[in-house]
Amino acid sequence: MIKQQKIQIEFEVDESKYDEFNPLILSDKSDAAKKEKNIRAKNEEIKKQLLSKKKKKKLEKILERKNRKLNRTNLINDLQQYQIDENEYNSMPSTSIVQTVGKRKINDLLRLYSSINKNDDKDELNERNDDSSRKRFKIRKIKFKNNEKNFNRKDPHIIGFDDNFNTDDDDDDDEQESSSDDEENCDEKIETKNINSGFDQKFEEKNETESKSNEVIESSEGEHQNTKTSKQNQSKIEDDKEVKDKKKSIFVNVDRPEEIQQARQRLPILAEEHNIMDAIMHNQVVIICGETGSGKTTQVPQFLYEAGYATNGKLIGITEPRRVAAISMSKRVACELNMTEKEVSYQIRFEGNVSDKTRIKFMTDGILMKEIERDLYLNKYSALIIDEAHERSLYSDILIGFLSRIVQVRHRNGDPLKLIIMSATLRVEDFTENKHLFKIPPPVIKIDSRQYPVTIHFSKYTNPNYMQEAFKKVCKIHSVSPPGGILVFVTGRTEVLSLVRMLKAKFPITHQIDQKYSNPNNKTKAAKETVPNNDQIIEKSIDDENSKNILNSKSRINLDVYSIDPVETSEKIIDGLDLCDNDSNDDDDGNASNDDDDDEDNEYTEDLGFLTTTEPLYCLPLYSMLPSKKQALVFQPPPVGCRLCVIATNIAETSLTIPNIRYVIDTGKVKNIVYDRMTSVSTFLIDWTSKASADQRSGRAGRTSAGHCYRLYSSAIFNDQFKQYSEPEILKKPIDDLLLQMKAIGFENVTNFPFPTKPNLEALIVAEKLLNQLDALETKTLTGKKNKHIERSKITWFGRLMSYFPVSPRYSRILLLSTQANLVPLVVTLISLLTVQEFFPTDVSKAIKQRRESWFFSHPFCQILGDLWTLLSAFGSAHYHGFSEKFCVSHGLRYNAIREADKLRLQLLNQLRSIMKNQTLSSELSVPNEIQVKMLSKLYLSGFSDHIAKRIPFITVTVQDDNDEVRKVQKSIRNCYQSIEVEHNVFISPHSVMFNQTYDYVVYQEIFESSDAGKMYMRNIVPIQMEWLAIYGAKHCTFSNPLEDPPPRYDPDDDCIKCHRRSTFGPHGWELPAIEVDYPDGLDKYCHFAHFLFDGLVFPSLKANLSYMSSPPILFVKSWAMVQPKVDNVIKCLINNRIDCKHALLNKWKINPKFLLKEYLEWINDGHKVDVRKCWPPC
Repeated sequence: MIKQQKIQIEFEVDESKYDEFNPLILSDKSDAAKKEKNIRAKNEEIKKQLLSKKKKKKLEKILERKNRKLNRTNLINDLQQYQIDENEYNSMPSTSIVQTVGKRKINDLLRLYSSINKNDDKDELNERNDDSSRKRFKIRKIKFKNNEKNFNRKDPHIIGFDDNFNTDDDDDDDEQESSSDDEENCDEKIETKNINSGFDQKFEEKNETESKSNEVIESSEGEHQNTKTSKQNQSKIEDDKEVKDKKKSIFVNVDRPEEIQQARQRLPILAEEHNIMDAIMHNQVVIICGETGSGKTTQVPQFLYEAGYATNGKLIGITEPRRVAAISMSKRVACELNMTEKEVSYQIRFEGNVSDKTRIKFMTDGILMKEIERDLYLNKYSALIIDEAHERSLYSDILIGFLSRIVQVRHRNGDPLKLIIMSATLRVEDFTENKHLFKIPPPVIKIDSRQYPVTIHFSKYTNPNYMQEAFKKVCKIHSVSPPGGILVFVTGRTEVLSLVRMLKAKFPITHQIDQKYSNPNNKTKAAKETVPNNDQIIEKSIDDENSKNILNSKSRINLDVYSIDPVETSEKIIDGLDLCDNDSNDDDDGNASNDDDDDEDNEYTEDLGFLTTTEPLYCLPLYSMLPSKKQALVFQPPPVGCRLCVIATNIAETSLTIPNIRYVIDTGKVKNIVYDRMTSVSTFLIDWTSKASADQRSGRAGRTSAGHCYRLYSSAIFNDQFKQYSEPEILKKPIDDLLLQMKAIGFENVTNFPFPTKPNLEALIVAEKLLNQLDALETKTLTGKKNKHIERSKITWFGRLMSYFPVSPRYSRILLLSTQANLVPLVVTLISLLTVQEFFPTDVSKAIKQRRESWFFSHPFCQILGDLWTLLSAFGSAHYHGFSEKFCVSHGLRYNAIREADKLRLQLLNQLRSIMKNQTLSSELSVPNEIQVKMLSKLYLSGFSDHIAKRIPFITVTVQDDNDEVRKVQKSIRNCYQSIEVEHNVFISPHSVMFNQTYDYVVYQEIFESSDAGKMYMRNIVPIQMEWLAIYGAKHCTFSNPLEDPPPRYDPDDDCIKCHRRSTFGPHGWELPAIEVDYPDGLDKYCHFAHFLFDGLVFPSLKANLSYMSSPPILFVKSWAMVQPKVDNVIKCLINNRIDCKHALLNKWKINPKFLLKEYLEWINDGHKVDVRKCWPPC
């Protein structure tokens, strides 16, 4: 029988799920169902607790709007507590006045405000102090509350204060809501300003470090800045958590005169000052594009100066392509800034006023290029402006390429350099779209020019004699048109002076006018008096305001009776003057211009209506070689009662703004120097200018008032034959000097340089070939990738010295070689004279020409040194007379060229002194002797060894006789030469001192092609001897093998082996006589040295051993000598140690005294070997 017993079971029970009444009843649900239920419950709980980012952002905005509505009333009430009295408010200046007056007068406004406060009594002052203490107490309370809010913002569980949510999912929603929020709450966004509570804000200045080229430079904030800013102005947190350094904002106060300030306000660029400075602050490179006259050149440096870029010892640099622009702009900016020329300075070649106080520096682009050679990173500059970049000058393009990399390095080093490129045309694609130049395209700021409307007048047909048309047009405008200056564009100095003479003869300024108008008090009286002009007296006083009401009748004067000869009487001119000529304004494209000749004439006569005038014409020339003082005359007002007429080259297109020009006469022509890239032959070609240049010329008429531009060519010519832009200079000129400078700076592979426009490959090859001939470069073979051999040219030590001088590499070579011949003063003077242009002007009288020839062209040394002696003789005479301008003019010398050559001479001497510090170089000139003159000819040949010509006494021509038979005959021709540069024959110029002389071989400076005769002439010719070619032009010679008769010899003076060789010179194979030269490198050279060594010619002490030798030393030079083991051992020993001269052998014996002893003993008999060992080495 089984006995049952009750056993009580006890275990822990989960009271949250089971009660006490059924502890043994288990749940009927599975574990999976339990887990699913638990997960669902947790998810619902999470949804109740957390919000999505999108929903959370919406709730934040709703909460923000609600709080603003609730606090608006309280905020207005709080602000009313701090409202000032109405009387005090009325005494304060408005913000519009402050903005109009500018920051420079803000101190005056503050003093005005302080004077108002001083008028209050002490009780009111105490009351204000109590009031301010209450304000400070409330401010501290507000700050405390703001700190609490900022603390709560960091708590993620509080909704409405987390500003860090910015996900990609919310972007679209933000864009949709932003517009509605702005419309609803645009007036609710109130920002509180910083409250300083009487303490000065302290700023932190740190070095600027940017990781992106377009990163914004933020201004520094105060230490106690705790204000609330709007959400739109808060900086976004980048994914990489980039930290931007803060820079102190600087403003330099400038006290300008009131009239200058008013004039600046009228410039178009003043309206863009904020945009320009903002772009410069936020970018490394900025391009400013604006027409000439918008104020770029004068105002942008002032913007930078006021922004503090000239503080902390830094400079603001501005480059100009022309010297006259650098000088005039520096003076203008100094005047506008109310500063001295020591602070706003200029530096051009041989001239400048830069000092330690200089803050703004104007210079030519070549000056900055030389500074890069001395200081690659230009550390003394904080901002650089490349002005007139549209002209695409050679050095401007190179500077932009260098600076595009320098700004990046300076930026990484924490010392930023700002680069501003300014262009007068819209051709900026060469900079913005050049990824090799700028990886990130720089921003372009377009400045509207202060341009009045200019009416363009085309001619119906194009007269090839543009000088005649220009003369007629000036006469016509001066006779019938309202007051206003005339600007005429021609091609060169000769045309400028010719047209000036013609116009002065037609409209002279008489002696009476000079006296009458010299006194300003006689201005009104002089305007009423008549002015004599040859046989007639015709004078009308013209006023701009009254000219519109004068007769509208058209007056016709026939210009066909005009003669270019200026000696015609004015009666014939005026009687035959006719306003109706061949001008028209047809435009094939339908541009804004008049369509017939009558409309053009109405433009003249409707405003004035007068027929003619004999008012004097104040004619002034303007070209690059004109002295600076005479160039400055165009900026001065003309004499009273005279109309200004400026005859200029293309120098007046840009950089300069001539005042009061209303009429522009554009011939459409420009003179360019065209170089043949392969032969370097130059020629002056007069061709059509570009459309961009034509637009620049026409824009000169609209600077001060509405003007007219008369183009002396048809619109068809303009549309079909004018290029859009001029070709960059780097594509038109030789670049050997540029290549040497870049190699000296460190650019070995020039093709990788970031050129705005890459030079032609042919030009680079020619330049590299020339520098190799001058020993400035040497070609080395390098091993590249995949073991490929690459030939690369590297600069030599001699080439590095050549790069120090601001002259052509040819002249640098001559200059360095002159130090060995003790001819430095003469060579420096000669190079200076060869560098300047037009030393002997051609437009002089016959009497001056005769005096010049008798003084400088008749010396006996002219037969030795040729044209170079005339230059030295002329300069020496001018130097002896103290560089007197009177002497230069009376003897047919260009005074400006003399002064420029003297400045260059002194500069080159200083450069040589800095290189050769151990030698004393004198600058005194002395008359050379015949030996020195011959040495000058040899030095000249060493620099121009590829400019050799040989005389051709006869040429072969084809003739046809009476029987119609064609045959070839030889014809004698004068001064005809064959050059190694060109295929065509070249000639001696009639202006050369050697024109009537005959020499077989000559060396010349360059070949130029005459546009008149079509011949090629040589310039600066020097006769040479045929024997010199193989010595000083060895790289152009093809030598034969050394001659056996006469045999080679050892020269103890030069420590080398000499031999005689025949040769041919140049591509034409001119045969040269056999001359003694150094023995060429090779096996035979070592054999001959061994022969002379063992024969006792190198060391005389070895002659005593000749009798003890088993074989004669002549064995070394036998063709079968290498079969002998003892000969082979000696030659191998010399070759392995590269010993072919006495000097190399002595150096080897200093290291190893037993060198060559074993091999030498093989030639000595056994009985004398001991004696030889005792005396070894034999030196």
